[in-house]
Amino acid sequence: MIKLTGDYQPEFLRLAGIVFDMLELSGCASVDVALINDEEMRELNKSTRGVDKPTDVLSYPALSEIKAFDKANYPEDFDRMQNAVVLGEIAINTDAAARQAEEFGTGEREINYLFVHGLLHLLGYDHIEENDKEKMRALEEKALSAKDESVVVAVVGRPNAGKSSIVNAIVGEKVSIVSPKPQTTRDRITGICTEGNKQIVFLDTPGMFKPRTKLDEHLDKSVKSALGGDADVVVLVLDSTKGVTPDDEKTINSLIKSGAPLYIVVNKTDLKGYEAIYPILDKLNKYMSGDNAVKDVIPTSCRNGNNIELLKKILKGECREGGFLFPPDEYTDRPVKFIIGETIREKALLFLQDEIPHGVGVAVLSVDENSSPVRITADVIVDRQSHKRIVIGDDGAMIKKIGSYARRDIEQMLDTKVFLELFVKVREGWRDRQNILHDIGY
Repeated sequence: MIKLTGDYQPEFLRLAGIVFDMLELSGCASVDVALINDEEMRELNKSTRGVDKPTDVLSYPALSEIKAFDKANYPEDFDRMQNAVVLGEIAINTDAAARQAEEFGTGEREINYLFVHGLLHLLGYDHIEENDKEKMRALEEKALSAKDESVVVAVVGRPNAGKSSIVNAIVGEKVSIVSPKPQTTRDRITGICTEGNKQIVFLDTPGMFKPRTKLDEHLDKSVKSALGGDADVVVLVLDSTKGVTPDDEKTINSLIKSGAPLYIVVNKTDLKGYEAIYPILDKLNKYMSGDNAVKDVIPTSCRNGNNIELLKKILKGECREGGFLFPPDEYTDRPVKFIIGETIREKALLFLQDEIPHGVGVAVLSVDENSSPVRITADVIVDRQSHKRIVIGDDGAMIKKIGSYARRDIEQMLDTKVFLELFVKVREGWRDRQNILHDIGY
């Protein structure tokens, strides 16, 4: 991806992503953009090029060659603050863009053209020779005429296979909580990844299992809804540490019959090593031929990032014209209260470990954004009185720890200071009580 700093306009970020995809670039690069007037451009030309006139755009490349944008390839040009390789600077003359827009009748498109033109210069393209000029012009027109595309992807699999981790890694934001415990995800949470003119909408479903309570029925309904026509593509996540189980094979055959494009992700490869992963891939190979075959099998690791970018690229290739389903700056469709509740629940699952199974729910009662700091009140709901004592801990130590760690994540999400007040409530059989499930957000 490309990150922009300076005076850039939102459309520039979209165009940068389109160029990045067109040229099949990988990694993360940073570009500084300046929007200036005739006089400023004249001074810039005089000081850097010895030319006493205002031109329409100037580019200042920082790199002599273009390869994967990572710290290994560019140790001297890697910006740790941005976590990106510094690609260079672009200066766009808005006065010149306005004049050229009047001449060519292209309106706002002219300033976008100058940005793409400048970006291609940073990436090693020029227009000195006629052939180079034609090639550069073709790329500019392709970028400027690209239509927005989207795809809906259902991410399914057994509990604790790493579905949420994969969605979070691709989206780049925490939209679904992560825990060593199975069945952590309790709803069909939507994560949204928008880069350039491509938008991937993820339905991060709960783990597939036999429902026993009303909460379980809700989870099962979420999975079936995702597979019942809501999704354009299905990604089945397998846990490499468990191998390919008979239940996994039944699931694969069932998903193949559904007719939706199917990809299999073999996750947690960092825990196994190639020699252990190879037999799993070999066993899955039989599903990649015949009618409605699995389209690809991708081994991944969220811990070291192995093949996450490859999976993102593959899913971008499934995007189809029809516009975006969500605004490009959104990364989830869930309300803030829901995400706050899930964040608190994540910390409860993390610190309580096996002391309390999945009898923990969180109901966010209020979020007062008018107060400073933002004041949040929530109930942590448990099944039994004995569970309440565990959640509270000695002298309130456990609930304070849960609240402290949850508050840090919530402050990062809201980008402001937060006062978090937690109460522990006993609601016997709450997972079978629809009114409580509704309060929690299910």
